[in-house]
Amino acid sequence: MPGALHLTGGAAAATGMRPVLLLIDMQEHFREGMAERIVPQLNALIDACHRLRVPIIFTQHGHPDPEAEECSSVLVRWWGADGSIRWGSPAWQLLPELHRKPADHVIQSKRTYDAFQGTELLELLQGHGCDTLVVGGVMTNLCCETTARSAFTKDFTVLFLSDCTATANKRMHDASLLNLGYGFAHVMTCVEAAAALQATVMEQRHA
Repeated sequence: MPGALHLTGGAAAATGMRPVLLLIDMQEHFREGMAERIVPQLNALIDACHRLRVPIIFTQHGHPDPEAEECSSVLVRWWGADGSIRWGSPAWQLLPELHRKPADHVIQSKRTYDAFQGTELLELLQGHGCDTLVVGGVMTNLCCETTARSAFTKDFTVLFLSDCTATANKRMHDASLLNLGYGFAHVMTCVEAAAALQATVMEQRHA
């Protein structure tokens, strides 16, 4: 398959030398039946990235005034003001059990599916010299998929985490993995991603 990633013997070359882990919208709004299911494996990858000094960025989606934004935001109109996340509310908070550290950057300006749109994400990635974006979080088929596609069009290599993303049901999740894996991202598990990141960092340190 075009773009296939072979971890054995070529992980470092395939993932590039400058990865960043992007964790999308791991918030209380998405906890039940979705975000909570992927926390254990996500924390294992977060710990690995901290150990390897791979930068981590979290996004925190929210709308300051959902009622007013129904006039200007297609997304808020789609879900309705009541179904949108109010900035600063309990539903807006990141899950406290995530292994976040003060050095991890949190983007709080995200208002739509694409984490690049209207945020500092691209500037942050450029500041890190990033060429490879590792994507996890929720929802697989909305914000995660949209951001992965957007990253690809900006010439980032994308690693998309099959077991560290989640959405409303398995059919939606699997459909996203199928489409992304065909033309946009290297789809892999958290364990495979950790191995690739380890190989990348080790090669960099011994270069």
